[in-house]
Amino acid sequence: MNSKGFIRQGKILNIDESYVYVDVGDKSDGIITVKEISSGGSIDITSVTIGSSIEVFVGSYDDKLGYLICSKEKAKNVYALDDIERVCNDNELIKGTVAAKTKGGLIVDLNGVTAFLPGSQIDVKLTRDFDSFIGKTLDLKVISVDKKNCNVIVSRRKVIEDEIKKLKENVLADIKEGDVLEGIVKNITDYGVFVDLGGMDGLIYITDISWKRISHPSEILNLGQKINVKVIKYDEEKHRVSLGYKQLFNDPWQNITDRHKQGDIIEGVIINITDYGAFVELDDVEGLIHLSEMSWEKKQIDPKTFFTKGQRIKASILSIEPETRKLSLSLKRLTESPWNLLKNKYPVGKVIEGTVKNIYEFGIAVELEENLEGYIKQNDFSWTKRTKHPNELFKTGEKIKAVVLSIDEEKQRIYLGIKQLTESPWLHIKDKYSVGAVVTGTVSNITEFGIFVQLEEGIEGLIHNSKIPGNFIRENNISAGSKINAEIIMLDTNEQKIGLSLINVNQNQL
Repeated sequence: MNSKGFIRQGKILNIDESYVYVDVGDKSDGIITVKEISSGGSIDITSVTIGSSIEVFVGSYDDKLGYLICSKEKAKNVYALDDIERVCNDNELIKGTVAAKTKGGLIVDLNGVTAFLPGSQIDVKLTRDFDSFIGKTLDLKVISVDKKNCNVIVSRRKVIEDEIKKLKENVLADIKEGDVLEGIVKNITDYGVFVDLGGMDGLIYITDISWKRISHPSEILNLGQKINVKVIKYDEEKHRVSLGYKQLFNDPWQNITDRHKQGDIIEGVIINITDYGAFVELDDVEGLIHLSEMSWEKKQIDPKTFFTKGQRIKASILSIEPETRKLSLSLKRLTESPWNLLKNKYPVGKVIEGTVKNIYEFGIAVELEENLEGYIKQNDFSWTKRTKHPNELFKTGEKIKAVVLSIDEEKQRIYLGIKQLTESPWLHIKDKYSVGAVVTGTVSNITEFGIFVQLEEGIEGLIHNSKIPGNFIRENNISAGSKINAEIIMLDTNEQKIGLSLINVNQNQL
C-alpha cells in the first residue's frame, strides 16, 4: 500500500530522543520528529505513549533513515487545505499575512498554511519593493492548490483587477457625454494625457488640454495631478472615453471683441516663429505677425533673425476674426508709413526727372532717389506711338522726365507717366469728328476681327467684321497702307475708341 501524500491514522510503535515511530499501514513505518510534536502545541510529547493512535501526513521515503517521513502539522494543514481549495473553487477572498520575502515573490501565512505569492501577482503594475509588504495582511485570491505537496499559490493582482473591473462597470453605467468627472493624471504622452477616472481610463488629446497652443501636455498637467475633466465623447461599444480639460474654462475667443478692437496696441510674447511670420500669445489667444507686416522696408526679412522665442513685443491689431479664430497683427504699423511721407514729397501731378533702372516686358522702372523707384506702364509711354517692347523707346541709364500719377502704399509703388506730360489728342477729338460723318483713313492693320484705320497720327478707328460687306477686302484689294472711306458710328473719348462702318459707304471718291 502506497501511503505517500495521504493522511493516515497511525499507531505509535516506539519513542526515542529524536523520533516517534509510527505504523501507518504501509510496508515501511513512518517517523515524526519529537521536536515537531513538542513545539506544535496540540500534542504534549509527555502524553504520547506507545500503542496510542496519532493522525499524520505521510511524506516521502527517506532511504538514509529507512522510514517514511511523516508530519502531524502537515496533517492539520491538509484539512486546512480543504478549506483553501473550497475558497479557490468558489473564487472567494482569503486573508494572508506576509511572513517573508523569497526569490521571485513573498511567503504568506494563511492561518497556519504557508503559501507563495509570486512577484508578478503582487500588483497590476510591476513591483520591485518586496520589503514594504512584509508584516502586512492582504486580501488574496487562491489560484492554485496542490494538497499532495502542500503547495498553495495566491494572487493579490486578481483581487485588484476584480476591484478595477467593478469600478469600471460602475463608471460605465453612469457615464454620459457632458459629465464633469474627477480623475488623476495617470500617464502623459506626446499626443495627450490618460486620466484614471476611478476604474477606467479616459484620454485628453493635446488639442483639448488648453485653448492656447502647447508643444507638450506636460506644459499644463503633471503626473499624479488630481483634475476635473469633461466627457466629450463616450463610445459604448469600445468603452472609450474622450475627455476635455480646456472645456471647463471659458473660450478666450468668445468675447475677444469685447477685450480688443482693430487698431489697438497690444503686448504679447513670441511663442512660435515660422518662415512666413511670428505667432504672438496674448490672453490665451494667438495672433500672427505676417512677414509683410514686420517692416516698411521692401527687402526680404527672415523672421527667425527678426524675433526670438519668448520675446515680449508690442503690436497693432489689423483684424479680428472670432469665427475663424484668426488675429492679424502688425509691427510696422506702430510707426508711420514712410510712404505717407512720400505722398508729400511726390504729390500726384509733380514732374520728376529720373534714370531708367530696369526695362521689363510691359513697362520700365525709374530710379527717383536711392532705394526708391517709380514704375511706368507701357500704355503710359505715349498717346500715339504703339510699341511691341519698351526697349524700342528706352535704354538703361537714360535720363527721362515723367509725371507722378499715383502712389500705391500697399504695393509700395509710385506710378509715373510720360504721355501725361503732354495734352492728350483725344481731348479735342469731338471737335474734329462726329458720329455719322464719313472720313478717309489709311489701313494700319487687318486682323481676324476687323480692320484698323488710322485717321491721323495716333488716332485709329476699328471697322468690325460685322460692318464690312461680303468680299469687300478681296474685291477692293485692301491691305495695310490702303486708303479707305468709312462712316463714324461710335465715338468714345473716355475709352479712346472710334467705331467705323463700310456699309453703304462710297469708295469711288478716294
